[in-house]
Amino acid sequence: MTAGSQLPNMDGDRTAYRLNPRPLARGGQAEVIVAEHKVTGAKVAFKRLNSRNPRAVARMRREIELGGVLRGHAHVMPVLDHGPAFDWFVMPLAEENAEQASQRLTSGEKLVELLHAVCAALGAAHDLGWVHRDLKPANLLLLEDKWMVADWGLGRRPRGDTTFNGRTVAGQFLGTEGFAAPEQETDPHGALATVDIYSVGQIIGWARTRQEPRQGQALIPADEPWRTIVAAATDRVPERRPQTAAALRQLIDDELARTA
Repeated sequence: MTAGSQLPNMDGDRTAYRLNPRPLARGGQAEVIVAEHKVTGAKVAFKRLNSRNPRAVARMRREIELGGVLRGHAHVMPVLDHGPAFDWFVMPLAEENAEQASQRLTSGEKLVELLHAVCAALGAAHDLGWVHRDLKPANLLLLEDKWMVADWGLGRRPRGDTTFNGRTVAGQFLGTEGFAAPEQETDPHGALATVDIYSVGQIIGWARTRQEPRQGQALIPADEPWRTIVAAATDRVPERRPQTAAALRQLIDDELARTA
């Protein structure tokens, strides 16, 4: 099964899947289980909610919605099937995530490959008004030798498309500590594309230093060109960061060429 393929008879029938008894991963509100599509025998990742909490349902609905909006994008993890109540969905089974591939990502070549993929996915989402707001190594998945951005549950919809403005309020922290931009500590609903740029900078710092970032503290590598790239991406003033994913990719490519 390829990243952009669909399962036959995608009709939201969860009985079409045979689930492994043990979860592959478990979070606070959902778990991911390796499953088999009974008709085709295809192995997939089946993500389901642990509760019907309205916030959890809303976040899973966002994941499903973005998967449909960017269906077919080479670097966005596709949604293959989902339940009508937005309490489960199916995606391709990834080989690993960036956390598990951390040793390989210390290589400049491998890291650039990841960053180009992430910038491509973010550029497509940002162009449509979406902001991820939760980029971190665990949400970057390797599928058929291509990096994919996944887990858009904390994503911000385009302006005017928000289903319930009160769900994310000023003063409420949203994101993952260390990778979230400082402004997500105070106004996550007002987050712009530059919060994702900050997170990419922290991911680079994490990959190059092999350290876990701390919230609000830029994790800047000692070596060039990564020092310059991360310093720019994680500037505490959002307006001083690269303003688009394309601008960040250009900065990465220019700095790599300059120090080659």
